[in-house]
Amino acid sequence: MNQTSLSPGVSTRTSSSLPTTPSVTVILVTRGRTRYLPTTLTALTEQERRPLRVLVVDAGREPDPDLELDVTRAFEVAGGAPRPDVRVVAAPGARTFGDAARRALAADDRTPTTWLWLLHDDSAPAPDALAELTRAVGRAPSVAVAGVKQRTWTEPERLLEAGLRTSRSGRRMTDVEPGELDQGQQDGRDDVLGVGLAGAIVRREVWDTLDGPDPALGPFGDGLDLSRRARLAGHRVVVVPSAVVRHAQATYLGLRTRDAAPVDLDGDGEDDDGDPARSFRARRVALVHQRLVTPPVWFVPVVAVLALLAGAVRSIGQVAAKQPGLAVDELRAPLVALVHVRAVVAARRTARRTRTVPRRVLRPLQATWRDVVGQARDRRLARAEARRVVRAPSELELRELAAITTQRRGGLAFLTVLLAIATVVASGPTVAAVGRGARLVGGALVPLAGSVGELWDSATSGWVAGGLGAPGPVDALWAVLVAPSALAGGNPDMAVAVLLLGGVLIAGVGAWAAAGAATRSVAVRLWVAVVWAAAPALLLGVGSGRVGAVVAHMMLPWAALGLARAIGVQRVDRVVSGVLTARRGPEDTAASTSAVPAPVAPSAPALTSVVPDEATGTGASVEPTSVEPTSDEAASDDDADEPTSDDAVGGAAASGEDERAGRADVGIDDVPVSALVGAAPPSGSVTAAAGGALALVAVTAGAPVLLVPLVLVAFVVTLCAPRFRRRPLLMLLPALVVLAPALIEAVGRGRDGLRLLVAGPGLPLAGAPGNLVDRLLGVPADASALVPGVVPDAAVRWWPVALGGTVAVVALLALLRGGRAARGVRVGWVVGALGLAVAALVALVPVGVEAGQVVRGWSGPALSLALLGLLTAAALGTDGIRARLARSSFGWRQLTVGVVALVATLVPCLTLGAWTAQARSGAASSLVALDRNIVPAVGRQSQGAPGASRVLALGVWDAGADVTWQLLRADGPQLVDTAAAVTSTTVVGPTLDTRVAPEDDATLEVSTIAARLVVGATGDVAGALGALGVGDVLVPPLPADLDPQDVASARRARDGLLARLDATAGLERVTQNQTGVLWRVQPAEQAGVVPQVVTSWARIVPADTDLADPQVPAVAMAAQARSVDTHVPAGSDDRLVVLAERADPHWRATLDGRSLRAVDAGWRQTFALGADGGHLVVTYDPPQRTPWLVATALVLALTVVLAVPVRRRRAGR
Repeated sequence: MNQTSLSPGVSTRTSSSLPTTPSVTVILVTRGRTRYLPTTLTALTEQERRPLRVLVVDAGREPDPDLELDVTRAFEVAGGAPRPDVRVVAAPGARTFGDAARRALAADDRTPTTWLWLLHDDSAPAPDALAELTRAVGRAPSVAVAGVKQRTWTEPERLLEAGLRTSRSGRRMTDVEPGELDQGQQDGRDDVLGVGLAGAIVRREVWDTLDGPDPALGPFGDGLDLSRRARLAGHRVVVVPSAVVRHAQATYLGLRTRDAAPVDLDGDGEDDDGDPARSFRARRVALVHQRLVTPPVWFVPVVAVLALLAGAVRSIGQVAAKQPGLAVDELRAPLVALVHVRAVVAARRTARRTRTVPRRVLRPLQATWRDVVGQARDRRLARAEARRVVRAPSELELRELAAITTQRRGGLAFLTVLLAIATVVASGPTVAAVGRGARLVGGALVPLAGSVGELWDSATSGWVAGGLGAPGPVDALWAVLVAPSALAGGNPDMAVAVLLLGGVLIAGVGAWAAAGAATRSVAVRLWVAVVWAAAPALLLGVGSGRVGAVVAHMMLPWAALGLARAIGVQRVDRVVSGVLTARRGPEDTAASTSAVPAPVAPSAPALTSVVPDEATGTGASVEPTSVEPTSDEAASDDDADEPTSDDAVGGAAASGEDERAGRADVGIDDVPVSALVGAAPPSGSVTAAAGGALALVAVTAGAPVLLVPLVLVAFVVTLCAPRFRRRPLLMLLPALVVLAPALIEAVGRGRDGLRLLVAGPGLPLAGAPGNLVDRLLGVPADASALVPGVVPDAAVRWWPVALGGTVAVVALLALLRGGRAARGVRVGWVVGALGLAVAALVALVPVGVEAGQVVRGWSGPALSLALLGLLTAAALGTDGIRARLARSSFGWRQLTVGVVALVATLVPCLTLGAWTAQARSGAASSLVALDRNIVPAVGRQSQGAPGASRVLALGVWDAGADVTWQLLRADGPQLVDTAAAVTSTTVVGPTLDTRVAPEDDATLEVSTIAARLVVGATGDVAGALGALGVGDVLVPPLPADLDPQDVASARRARDGLLARLDATAGLERVTQNQTGVLWRVQPAEQAGVVPQVVTSWARIVPADTDLADPQVPAVAMAAQARSVDTHVPAGSDDRLVVLAERADPHWRATLDGRSLRAVDAGWRQTFALGADGGHLVVTYDPPQRTPWLVATALVLALTVVLAVPVRRRRAGR
């Protein structure tokens, strides 16, 4: 250690009139020459009472040779006498302030002084600071540590601290609000729990006894630690409010690497270049360390656990506050503190050695939980008040904003009532039946699942349980529907019914919200919402029970809204400040009034500005204006060096009315943005991006075919966005993770993988396809059911396409729009073109088989995407059209726009009204409410544990017709028992030459036994049915929608089937009711003995036996939810475990933890059990399931937390 004495022989005796303080040594710690040091040195030389010695400690990595010269010059320039004995001490590598001070005192071999005055390089004391401190400690000999009142470094000065206290949990409280003025409100404080070391004076013997601050603490928490231990050693700690030090808090604000001069333009008391987040991790580590040091030793393990849990919880809060960097620090801080166990042990040992009084003496000085809650409440209210004061409009402006709000709320209420009435009229009886507990079925819709737990298990199992089972992946939509099912009281069928029956209403409200990002015109938003709710793709999807297509249509507007808000191009309501108009002269006012058009009605522009008329004092004119989007997000969120463009994707970055290029601040008569009040300027929002990402998860889960076009859309928006260009792509990440199993499967299939993505969730449903012209105009299939009977024959052909044609015309006219809105219009057309292209492709791709007929893809979701793009273009193009028309004399422009507006208004209203009438009559909807069971109660008992057997449902509706059969594991077929991964394999061949795939061995076995039963089987069928895990055979009643002309023949065919089944050996009729006729599988009597056949899903059988033989000595195993977890007794060596399920390499069986070997036994999954008994577990466990679930849970949890709207605050506040 090096030291240099600048005045080694200075005497403490002087004849000067200035009094001396002979027993004070100043310890000023700095890391070389900093931008704060000259000011601090100057303040030190200007003290009214001079210290005896000054030790300037250079704690930089290497000694600064010029530091001595600066210190010498500072004291020489100050002059005066007596001059203190000044020395510069090098302490290279000193980690903390306490470490540097200890080294300096160890190097000073002179007689110790009574007091040590501790200063940072960024703490400049007032001229009377030392005098006030020495005066205070001179009057109170019991004081060992005296602190100062700290103020901010920048001007205007703000109060930082006047002593501090903590709660019993260690929460630091200064009782000073951020930016608080010093009006003497803290001058009455005296005894405190702790003080900051910057400017504090410490008795030297106490310092030596306590050995300074805890060596493990850096610049954070060292003052509180020293003060607390001094208190426990029996000394007093006080604050001297009359002693003032200006503190820059350079380390706290992360300003050590900054060279610019401190500036505080916002007047909050902090350097505008500072950011407490830079020191957040160090502060959290110090806090956790202190919490581990201060409690009794028996409570330390509890504190450690609580620190880890609190770190996890706080990290979630930081993520919600859109501060992921701080979230990582929250997780790391307790780990870092806990890793340094030796530091904690050493600190506790030192504290125990110096403690002379019990810890309870600190309680009067600590804050209570009421103080903590009160401070948090006061600060929250103060922040809210500050925001209100900054943004507070005048009374006139408030009236104008209230008028805009009233218009908007009225429009939304009108839309909601309109669509609710349409829904009730169209589906009123069905809605009432569903409300009474009936299930909604029809078309492609069957019950979803029995419970939300079963829905979750099926969605995450990786195994499709329908029929004889098949490996997944399972449709992602079922996992998405878990949340609405939970909200529906754990009833998945109720959730699906709400989505379908309320689809028109939900879709319309979503479109209203999304349209608000493109226009603030109430009329245009109403038009967009009604068009979206009346889209043929939605109406046909609802009528045919296509859950996935309906969910995709409903969630697309929310995804678009999230995208617009994520990149900050949404429209907002703002009005021109009355202060601006009040400052205008008469000439300016007249010019402004002459340039402003007449008041604009509901079709007001996107960003409404109201200019008050000075003569009347009211808002005489309304005209659109704009706000240039800004961002208050972290710079790290996107490319910092990315240039900012004035153009926005949706034209919302600037006014759609003002088409003068290159003007970002143009408003009414060149009103600057700063003169606008109302909603905050649009800025990129992480919350909106996360919300849009969740909407995209639902969209792509409902219609996986939209994933690729949405990726392309994200790239297009990325290229056109003015800022935050990574967000559109990041918004797709959750959807990619959720759909990862399906994508991997599709890639693995090669060319046939396209069918998997096109198929979509749910049952394949054949229908009359629409022609190319219909698809180009938004109609995915035959829409004759949407045409009411009163429509003339000449108009029937064009009725369904009228809506799409109208939107296309308006969107085409929007292409004429120039200015900043033009880019948004063109992006909308790109989206529309992508949707139409995908729709044309989807209609050609075969995706499954229904009743022996090849089913091709449903183009509804792709047309929904196309409509979204065209509506975006139309909304941007029509935004503010009345204001533009008002600038020209009445003529052909006004007439043309009037005709187009009239047609565009009538067409969606007539379309929606026609659907309401058609759905009410049942022509436009195949959905019905099923208020009975499909499987009789006796059959449901056998389907449950422990047997988990199936019910074979048979049907023949005409003599000579093919037999239809279903294997049921629940009360009828369920959506969770189907998957696009399975249905898409039922067709083979190229796209244009597709045929039905041949049946595999498992399906062929079921078809064979079903055919035997229908034609009248010879011989006992119990063994064959038992080998399939079938415990009952069901013949359901005739379908309710059967053509009346076919009822008689169908009844004869059904009666003949019943008679043949009654005569079949191995079946015993057990019940007949409205659900149908049920037979129990029971072998026929042989030689006076009735053998017992095992129909369980899982059986133990001897090797090399005929599974279809009812005489086989099989043993049933308890099973549930396609798994086995039971105890098996010991037996012969050749025993096999046979499942009535298709074989797959990912089935796993263990006996007492030992894996069983899978053996080949045809299509059935079989394991070699052997002679041993024990605990048998059989499950389906694909290796990718757990990683996918973990990744999905993490990504979705993070996205949900980010989607929570939490106001962002500065770290440390």
